[in-house]
Amino acid sequence: MFFFVDLRIIYCFMKNIFSAFLIMFIFSCSKKQPYLEYQKKAINLRNNITVFNNRNETISFDFGMWMFNERKLEVDAIANWIGIKQKGKSILEPINIIWVDYKANTKNEARENITTFLNANDFLIRNGSSVGYYGLFENNNWIPQYKETWSDKEDPKTINNHGRIFPAHKITSNLNNPVFVSTGAFSIEDELHYLVSFNEALKKMKETKEWKVFRNRFKAANIIQEHNYTTFDHEGIIVFVLN
Repeated sequence: MFFFVDLRIIYCFMKNIFSAFLIMFIFSCSKKQPYLEYQKKAINLRNNITVFNNRNETISFDFGMWMFNERKLEVDAIANWIGIKQKGKSILEPINIIWVDYKANTKNEARENITTFLNANDFLIRNGSSVGYYGLFENNNWIPQYKETWSDKEDPKTINNHGRIFPAHKITSNLNNPVFVSTGAFSIEDELHYLVSFNEALKKMKETKEWKVFRNRFKAANIIQEHNYTTFDHEGIIVFVLN
């Protein structure tokens, strides 16, 4: 009799232990799933692109896909529209224009060539926007923004197309010639400095006599609509080449 009662007690005890373990295991898996999903969709910080000119001269290089507010290769260092959110999400500011200069011989010449491009598209230098940003090239080549803000309007308290540029990173082509690569982050903002569009900002970037479009929208991995981040209407990077 006692032996039979003891077995039932042991059986109930083991059953309760197993049930508790099963519940803990299921709960543990459900807690890990969002983290695993986040890992799968982690935000990339660099991308590679290959660009060639009309003489089959080629370069391939890594570039930072974002405008950074610190010299750190971390998501938290990406410029986030000074904290203003879009539908509850932090706005990550993407690089959306690349200039590849096969013509310049020096960094100063490369800067001048981009200045000429921007002036031809009716952009001028103005103040009134935040400064202190960086572009990234290769592993650890940080380039500070050149001068202040480039804009199609002198008054920042208007709807305006504006951006920062990061010139001129020197690399070597397959023909052993110097090539200068620059990036920029442009957007349209309203009178109160709220984001209007990343994509529409690029429509004012027209070809000039010397600068030609290499890729109209290079699909880098900086189009984000995940978790607490957004790049809003950003659709890709326009790439210009100076032959």
